[in-house]
Amino acid sequence: MRPNYSKEEKFLIQKDRILSKVIKDNGHIKFSNKKADPFDALVEIIISQFISTQAAKSIKTKILNKFNAKNFKIEDFKNLNVEQIKSLGLSLNKAKSIKAVISWIEALPSLEAFLNLDQGLREKELLKIFGIGPWSVDMFEMFCIRNKDIFSYGDAALRQAMAQLKMVNNSASKVEYEEYATKWSPYKTHACLHLWQMIES
Repeated sequence: MRPNYSKEEKFLIQKDRILSKVIKDNGHIKFSNKKADPFDALVEIIISQFISTQAAKSIKTKILNKFNAKNFKIEDFKNLNVEQIKSLGLSLNKAKSIKAVISWIEALPSLEAFLNLDQGLREKELLKIFGIGPWSVDMFEMFCIRNKDIFSYGDAALRQAMAQLKMVNNSASKVEYEEYATKWSPYKTHACLHLWQMIES
């Protein structure tokens, strides 16, 4: 039976011969259009920084079980100090970053207005938060805003996948990676999902 590819996947299959094989090997990957809760998304992103997907999932599950919750909520962290957050299995900087996110959200005039900003302005705002850098901003665009057209050069697994597939050579520059990714526009995020799936499997 033929997989039921999304219109984004069909576009990528047409546009990129190399990625086409990856998509066909993976089958359809669902990508929700629904915006995620910004606090929940940012805590997940902070947990995932500099560690494997598997390690991040394990820490996330452990923390959610401790709070008896399905998602990360401000009220679960608000009354904890940095050391208490760290004791949940996080580094000191990640604990500080979560506290910084709470302060940042509480200082926003309107969360909805922030989410509706142009991408560039949204990114500038997020970069003001302690511990949030370009990779984290890319992940927020993908998994909170559900922006379909994001490629994250800062993601080591994406670079590994592209080099492995010989989309670029091993010594390629940031410009060369990003130039290759332009062929996936306006669905770069969907291409990234398939490259991650390839690496993880």
